[in-house]
Amino acid sequence: MSDQDSGGIEREFRRTRRMPPQAALTMTAAALIGTVSVLSMTVSSRESAWNAFALATWTVVVARTALEQWRARTSVTADGVTVRGSLRTRTWPWSDVYGLRVEDNRHGFPRWSGYLYAVDGRRARLPQIDEYQLADPIAEVADLYATAVGLGLMSPDARPDVEARIERGARRRKAWQRSAITVAVVAAVMFVFDSWLLFTDRPTHTFLLVLCVPLLCHPVAFLVLDRVGEARAARTS
Repeated sequence: MSDQDSGGIEREFRRTRRMPPQAALTMTAAALIGTVSVLSMTVSSRESAWNAFALATWTVVVARTALEQWRARTSVTADGVTVRGSLRTRTWPWSDVYGLRVEDNRHGFPRWSGYLYAVDGRRARLPQIDEYQLADPIAEVADLYATAVGLGLMSPDARPDVEARIERGARRRKAWQRSAITVAVVAAVMFVFDSWLLFTDRPTHTFLLVLCVPLLCHPVAFLVLDRVGEARAARTS
């Protein structure tokens, strides 16, 4: 089907501009930490297990970031929307697409990202539809949405049940983000406490305090914050 026959819906968004700064920073930091880990393992074998773990973890981070920069893209055709990530590819036929939106991630990167909402309320990020690759991602997605509606591929009508699921998903993401902040705070407190044990010649438990305790706090904090968010939403509704 030609682009003229498809009414201008045929589009592909891939990385054509600069690499996002957070990706470049992540890869640089990973390379430095990996180098330090290798040097530490060659100098001393006392903490070789930790250094090997750090090296393996950051190697995975670099590989995933590099793959995402090379592979990630969004393809739009008259048949649907295809999202290719760092490892997998997913396709939504237009019958399963509820909406296309650009949302403000506030403290995240990229700041403005395109998202696809399915009819079940689930959200998927549209790679390369952001301020790093497009001069105006909001206008681009608005035009794409208008084109899809004009061709009869999507319905412009709002569905209360889908909107309710979308709002529920947004509250869960906020609870997850806040629980991650809680974990970071707990980890910092445990690090200070473990350092105090070290300086007062008491037995230290670095692995347990700095890693295990914060990780155990994550699901607990999420459940509590999720309940609080749902209770607040119920009161406001």
